[in-house]
Amino acid sequence: MGLFLAGIVLWSLVILSAVLLIMGIWKKSWQALALSGVALLLPSLLIFMGDDGLWFKMAIVPPILLFAGAFYMRYKMSHTF
Repeated sequence: MGLFLAGIVLWSLVILSAVLLIMGIWKKSWQALALSGVALLLPSLLIFMGDDGLWFKMAIVPPILLFAGAFYMRYKMSHTF
């Protein structure tokens, strides 16, 4: 039962991250993009720490890209005239 609940929590975080990503892009909200990165961070870290393969280590890239996108969007919004 514990593995089942862990799977539900992790997949819920992945789905929440996808919804926040779509909402952040649609509404141009850097907060939604940052929250999307936070929601995706735990599942990605578990994959990242789970194996030694290069492709498993690349699982940490999507949250980093989401944080970078949120930072860029915030920077761009604060420096427009």
